[in-house]
Amino acid sequence: MFSSAKPDQAVDRRAFLGAAAAALLPSRAARAATAADLKPILAEIEKRHDESVRRIEDWVKQPTIAAENKGINEGCDLMMRLLRDAGCNQVTKCPTDLHPGVFATLDAGAPKTLAVYIMYDVKQVDPTEWSSPPFSPTLVERSGLGRVLVGRGAVNSKGPQGAFLAAVHAIRGAGQRLPVNLVFVCESEEEIGSPHIPQIVDRPEVMAALRQTVGVLTPSSAQSLDGTVTLSLGAKGVVELELVSTGEKWGRGPRLDVHSSNKARLDSPAWHLVEALATLVSPDGNTPVIDHYLEKVRPVSAAEKAMIDEAAKRENEELVKKQLGIEHWVHDVSFRESLEMLCSRPTVNIEGLVAGYTGPGGKTILPHRAVAKMDLRLVPDMTAADA
Repeated sequence: MFSSAKPDQAVDRRAFLGAAAAALLPSRAARAATAADLKPILAEIEKRHDESVRRIEDWVKQPTIAAENKGINEGCDLMMRLLRDAGCNQVTKCPTDLHPGVFATLDAGAPKTLAVYIMYDVKQVDPTEWSSPPFSPTLVERSGLGRVLVGRGAVNSKGPQGAFLAAVHAIRGAGQRLPVNLVFVCESEEEIGSPHIPQIVDRPEVMAALRQTVGVLTPSSAQSLDGTVTLSLGAKGVVELELVSTGEKWGRGPRLDVHSSNKARLDSPAWHLVEALATLVSPDGNTPVIDHYLEKVRPVSAAEKAMIDEAAKRENEELVKKQLGIEHWVHDVSFRESLEMLCSRPTVNIEGLVAGYTGPGGKTILPHRAVAKMDLRLVPDMTAADA
């Protein structure tokens, strides 16, 4: 689901932080808040702007790649420092069987408490795909956007997390108390499927704190090209997997790459994988057809449909298409229907597909191995076990 706020003109990072600050207000208070209520906070955001950017830059500089065990312990230490600097009363490192997490609380003396989930790991990087070193955050001018920060994690998710913490700093710096207490649960394994997060949340002190919360916020606000700030009210679950087809395990086809002329008499592990992938979806690739996969999908509620209706009115379809680099939605559905599909439909997606030679020119081989990396996105009432 989406909650969007569209200004009269494009907003900059300061307005983005202002939206993050407003997100900390309970819904009734947010509706009642006036410009005068937010004025000292907005002034504090302006005053602390450079400091806030530097904080995000320092965060992005620190590699935290769980899949490569790169910088995780240093990232944990930095995560703890960021939370202490934001005013958390207690900050605790939570060891697991692999990578550590962090638990922290900020007691504002408020009647309600909100949990905040933070992932401080990032995906692996291919430096050849970057216009600047991925762990050397760079401020650059981008047409239609102004100055933007380029670096691994700037979008997913250290930038939005930094904006959230900047909002906390601004509220406290303005001499105001947060209207909710905060419970932070932070992990460094989200990008590898969060295998050990139960070891964090099941700790008695963490579970006791979470039982006092009224909800969970994941800082992940986004800003579109026209300045619309969108706060997602949920996220799909994910199952990642790798399918490997080899002549050795299959018992057919070659056990090593051979000359392609042999295809006339040999089975192909690559074609075998392609045929297997085709059984997972409809012929156009858009509808999962895995047995029982869709049985537990929860229908979209009336309240959710109303939020989607509102989001479709507020968001600019052409700008969304431009940002995604597309011209059509699947089956040429309407923008409103595309938003409902985004929120409510499970998926079967190919992240990567590799077999044989992929370099310049040709190489006449029959590859002995083919690999598909996949992710399955799950919606409410579905579980990884069901998938």
